Amino acid sequence: MRVTRWALLPIVMLGGGAALSFIASRPAEPPSPSMPEPVAALPLVLPARPASAATAGLAPHPSAPQQQDAAPALAAPRVGSEGYGPHIERALASNDAAKSWEAVKWLWQCASNVQLRSHFEALRDQGVAQEKMTQRMIAADTDARRCQTVTPQHQALLADLAAQAMRGGVPEAASAYAHAASASDLSAAQRQEVAEAMRRDARAGDEMSLVNAATANAAWGLSDAERLTFLLAYGMLDPYAGGVVVEHMLTANTLKLAVLPTQEQLAAARQAAQQLIDRTRVGKPS
Repeated sequence: MRVTRWALLPIVMLGGGAALSFIASRPAEPPSPSMPEPVAALPLVLPARPASAATAGLAPHPSAPQQQDAAPALAAPRVGSEGYGPHIERALASNDAAKSWEAVKWLWQCASNVQLRSHFEALRDQGVAQEKMTQRMIAADTDARRCQTVTPQHQALLADLAAQAMRGGVPEAASAYAHAASASDLSAAQRQEVAEAMRRDARAGDEMSLVNAATANAAWGLSDAERLTFLLAYGMLDPYAGGVVVEHMLTANTLKLAVLPTQEQLAAARQAAQQLIDRTRVGKPS
C-alpha cells in the first residue's frame, strides 16, 4: 500500500495519541511510486513568507526525492553535516513539486522527532518490539542531528513548499497546505482551489489524502457528507489500521461534524465510499 508511517503524523496530531501504537507496530511497506510530474494549476497567491527565509540565488537541489518512512529513517546520503536546512531552502528556490514535497516531509520529521523518539523509548521500556524500538531511537537521534540546521524560519516555509507540491499534483500536498495555512487568510477562490485539490487526491483513492480530507477544517469548504465518505473509504482501503482509526475518529468526533450522522446517513456514506473505491480500482490489477 502507498500509505507510509510518516504520513500518519497528521492523524496523531488530529486524533490523539492512540494512533501512535499503529505507527510503531505496522510492518514495513514497499517503496512508494515516484512522485508525478508537475501539471498546470490555477495560481495560488500565498501570504508573504518572512524576509529571513529568502532563497534567491541558491543552487537547484541536486537530485530527486526519496520516499521517507514514518519512523525517522536514515536520510539520503546527500544530506550530510549541513543538515536539512540548506536543502529546504534549495527546494523552495527550485519551484519543483517533488523536491518541495520532500522538504515538507523533512519539516514534519523535525517537528515530530522528539515526540516520536520518546514514544519509541516508552514502548521499548514496556517490552514492545525492543530491538525494533531501539533501532528507531537510534534513527531518531541521527535525524535529530540533521534537524539542528532547521530553524523556525524554515518551518515557516512549510505552507509555501506544500503549495508548490500541490500545484505539481503531488498527492497529500493539498492537505498539507490546508493544515499549515489558515483558510481565513485566503480568498474564497483560493480556498476553493485548495478544496478541489483535496477532493482530487481523495477521489483518486490516495489513502492519506482520504483521511486528511476527512479531517480538514470545515472552513475549506468540504461538506460533512464528503468528509464522512472520505473517512469511511480510508477505513475500507486500509483494513489493518483503518477500521480502528475510523472508529476512534467517529467516537471522538475528530471530524468535528456539525451533527453526528444517523444510521441512514452512515449507510449512505458507506455506499458512496464503496463507489469511490470501485472507481479507483477500475483498470488496476487485482
